[in-house]
This record gives sequence, structure tokens and C-alpha cells, in this order.
Amino acid sequence: MIRTILVATDGSEYGAVATRFGIHLAQKLKARLSGLYVLDSRLLEGPLVADISGWIGAQPVGTHLSQFKELLQNRGETVLRAFQEECRSAGIVPETSLQVGHPSRVILKQELKAELLIIGQKGEHAGVMGDMMGSNADRISRNSIKPCMIVGPSYQPITNILAAYDGSPHSSQALQIAVELAESLSTRLHILTVCEHADGNTAEQISQDGARIAAAHDVEAIAAIVEGHPKSAILEHGREIAADLTVVGAHGHGRIREMFLGSTTTHLITHTDIPVMLVR
Repeated sequence: MIRTILVATDGSEYGAVATRFGIHLAQKLKARLSGLYVLDSRLLEGPLVADISGWIGAQPVGTHLSQFKELLQNRGETVLRAFQEECRSAGIVPETSLQVGHPSRVILKQELKAELLIIGQKGEHAGVMGDMMGSNADRISRNSIKPCMIVGPSYQPITNILAAYDGSPHSSQALQIAVELAESLSTRLHILTVCEHADGNTAEQISQDGARIAAAHDVEAIAAIVEGHPKSAILEHGREIAADLTVVGAHGHGRIREMFLGSTTTHLITHTDIPVMLVR
């Protein structure tokens, strides 16, 4: 079971939601919680700082580089203090870390110290991005080797979990995590098998196997089979059952073994407001 959780926060609305989910899960799972803020080193590179220097009438770029870095570092420290205060008000004493570098690279390195990573679907520039997923969230989702929970713009406690299960190794890993979460959180668990141009008997067998896995952990699960494309079927079923967390394998065993985040997973993340947990 998950005992160490890392939340990547940047002070944005989505970062705040990631923090709340981190606290919720840390309380329920009795897990250690860490907060990470990454000072984006790209903001300290020559062209951008040169532009800023021009705006404020500065002469050499290097003159104000250290001051600009200090301002960014102060912001990061403020975000982490807010993270600490929210955690402590919930009875949790967290660890925090401020790192400098490319955000996605730093987060992927730091995730090695945790068993679950929680990130916002978008960052501090969400207002100008529309429906697009943030570039950092996209890179992290593609390359994370740990369970990665991507959260949207709102928080609600997890009480109803949907696990997409197609019998593949990655979906089996996802189901295992979903079962353990349902057991630890005392939540309902729904197991969905999507039948897409497949033998109905095969889908039935896969669905029964999923239910047996849950039963072995004394978790009562509601197994369902629906026809259609996974992109829409998972979303529609999640809405029907009012799921507040969807757990999926990072890869399926579909028609062409599509690259992760090339199709179904991207669609899930960008078209739902509830968290999606990706499991490898």
C-alpha cells in the first residue's frame, strides 16, 4: 500500500487542489506527505532576463539576475509555507523541498522517493491554456514510472472509484492499486471492461477475473461491461456512477498498442474534471 506521497505544487489553483488530495490520501492511508516546488531555471536564462532588464531600464543582464532569482525563490518559499500550514492544520507534518531546474525533469527525479505522485493538470498559466493539458503535466505523465494522479480544478473526497480493466498487465497493476485504495479508503469500487470489436465471452471472462481479484481482498466491486470506444465509454460510465477517481493503466492492449497519452489516456485527462490515476 502507498505510504509515501509527493505533491508537486506551484501555487496555482491546480496546485492547491493537488495539495488537498495529497492531504486527504495521506490521512486515509497514514502516509508520509512531501511537497515540492520547482523554480523553473528557464526563467533565469538570458533571453527572458534580458527582456525583463529592458522593461525596467536595467543595463547589464547579470546585474539583476540574482535579484530576479531571489524573487522567484521567495515565491517558492511562500508557496511551500502555505503547503506546510495547510498540512499542519490537518494534523500532518510534511516534508518540503525547493529545487531549481526544468520542472518536469526535477519532478520525475524526485518521484523516485515516493510511491504516489500528485500533480495538477495545469499550472499557474492555466487561464490562457483553455482545454489543453499543461506541458509539464504532459511530460510527467508520459515518463512517470510511479502511480501518477493528475487532478483537475476542483476537490472532493474520494468515495467512489472507477477502475478500467482490460486484462492487460498495466490494467492489472491499475486494478491492484484501485482495490487497495478502495479497501483503505472504505470506498465503493466499480470495475469497467470495455468491449470494443471483441468477443463478448472474452470480455465477460475479463470482467469476472477483475471481480475475483477484488473479492480476494474482501473488496466488494461492481463489475460492468460496456460496448464502445474506451475514450468515450470510460468517461460516460464514470459520469453515470458519479465516480470521483478513475484509475487506469498507462498502456492498454488495444488495436495498435498506441503510445501512452496518444489517445485514450489523453482524452480521459483532458475531458474529465475528476482525478485520473495512471499506473504502470
